[in-house]
Amino acid sequence: MSRKDMEVYGKTGYAVAENRYDLRYRLNEQEPEKREKLGERPAPYDDPFALFTAVINGEITLPSYDVYSLENNMQVVQILDAAKESAKTGKTVFLK
Repeated sequence: MSRKDMEVYGKTGYAVAENRYDLRYRLNEQEPEKREKLGERPAPYDDPFALFTAVINGEITLPSYDVYSLENNMQVVQILDAAKESAKTGKTVFLK
C-alpha cells in the first residue's frame, strides 16, 4: 500500500497524518492538539489502483474536483511545482 504520511503547517496551526489511520492537528495556538483515528475506507476507495480501474471501467464517476479527480490532481501538480520553484529561488510563487 502507498505511503499516507503528511505534514502541513500554517501560521496558526498544523495537521500531521502519521499514517493512513492516525491524524493529529491543532487549529490555533489557544487550543490543545487533537487526535483522530480514521477508519478503513470502503472498496475500491481503500486501494488507489482498484479505484483507478473502477473509474477506467466506468463503474465509478468521480465528481469534478473530487480528491481523486483529474481536476484536483492538476491543481496539486501546480501547487507542488510552485513550492519547488519557491524553494529553489527563495521567492513567493503565485498560482495562475
